[in-house]
Amino acid sequence: MISQEAFEMAPCLREGPYAESGQLLVTSAQQLGDGQWASVVRAWAVAYLFHEQERIFASGSDPVPAFGKALERLAGFLASVRESGIPDLTGFAAKYAQQDHSEDPLVEQATGKYYGNLFKDFSEESFLEATKLLRQRFERNGITAAMLEDKRALDAGCGGGRYTVALRNLGARPVVGVDISAVGVANARQQVEAMGLSEITFKEGNVLDLPFADNEFDIVFSNGVLLVTTDWQKGVAEVLRVLKPGGFGFLYMIEEPGGIFWDMVEILRVVMKGEDKNAAQAALRALGVPANRTFYMLDHVMVAINVRLAPEEVEDCLRLNGAREIRRLTRGTDFDRVEAIHRNDPFAAEKFGVGENRYVFSK
Repeated sequence: MISQEAFEMAPCLREGPYAESGQLLVTSAQQLGDGQWASVVRAWAVAYLFHEQERIFASGSDPVPAFGKALERLAGFLASVRESGIPDLTGFAAKYAQQDHSEDPLVEQATGKYYGNLFKDFSEESFLEATKLLRQRFERNGITAAMLEDKRALDAGCGGGRYTVALRNLGARPVVGVDISAVGVANARQQVEAMGLSEITFKEGNVLDLPFADNEFDIVFSNGVLLVTTDWQKGVAEVLRVLKPGGFGFLYMIEEPGGIFWDMVEILRVVMKGEDKNAAQAALRALGVPANRTFYMLDHVMVAINVRLAPEEVEDCLRLNGAREIRRLTRGTDFDRVEAIHRNDPFAAEKFGVGENRYVFSK
C-alpha cells in the first residue's frame, strides 16, 4: 500500500507514464522487510537504477517507456530476493558497526552530519575536479576570472570544501567556507592543509543564520545546500544579507519540472526512507563504487528535505530579498542537465525537465 507521504515525496507515483511501475517497485522494496540484508539490497537498488537510467539516456531512444520497464525489472528482482531467503550479513555489518549512527534532532544538523560523512572520503582529485567544473560553468556563461580575482568570498554551505577551494583556485581571496557539519568542516580544513593552500578558512555555522555581518562579502556562493534546509527562503535572504551592494552572488537550487532524472531520485527517496545512511554508503562501497559516485547517487536520495522549485519561484525570492541583474545560467559542463537542453539533445526535456536552476546576480 503506497502511503500519502510517499505520494507527496514522489508525485510521479500518483500519476504519470510510469506511476504503476513505480508503485510496484516501492511495494517490492517495502516487502523486503527490515534487517541488514534488506537494507543492503535496497541500497544496491539505488546503484542499479542510476546505472539503468544512464544507459537509457545514452541510447538516444524515447526514455519514458524504457524507464518504466527498468522500474518493473528492478521490482521483479527485489521480489525474487525476498523469495530466496535472507543470508547472514554479520561480516558486512561489522564494517560499519563502529561508525556514528546517531541522528541529530534538528534536520539541518542531521543533514550536515550525513553530508560530512559522504564528503570525508573525497580525494584531492575530487577537489581539482570541482575547480575544473566551476571554471567551465563560469566560462560557458561569460563569467570571467576578473569578476572573482582578489574578492573576499563566502561559500555558504561548503560541505567538504571542494567549491571553497575552487573559488580560491579561480582567483577569489580570501575565501571562507561555512557549514553546519563539524565533520565536514574538519575534513575541509585537513584537505586544505594537505594541499598547502593559503587564504582559505572554515567555520561552523548555519546557512539559515550566517555568522557574519551585513554586507561582508564581495562574493557569496551557495551551491545546492538551501534545497535541503527547512527554510530555503530564509537561506536566500541570508545570502543577500551578507553580500555587499554591487557584489556577485551565485545560487544553485533543484529544478521543477525535473524530468525522469528527478522522478527517479524521488522514487528512490521513498524506497530508502528510514534506512541507515552509513549502511547505505557501506553497501555501495562493497560494490566498489568510488566516493564521488557514491555521493552522486546518495546525495539527494537520503536527505530528509529535497526542495524542487520552478525558475520563477527562485527568481521571485531573489528579487524579494534585494537581488538585481538576476540571470539563470543556460550552459553547463558537458554532463550538466542544462547543457543537454542547450545542445537540443534528443528527449532532453523528458530526461531533465528545465535543467538546473543555477543563478548569478548582484545586489
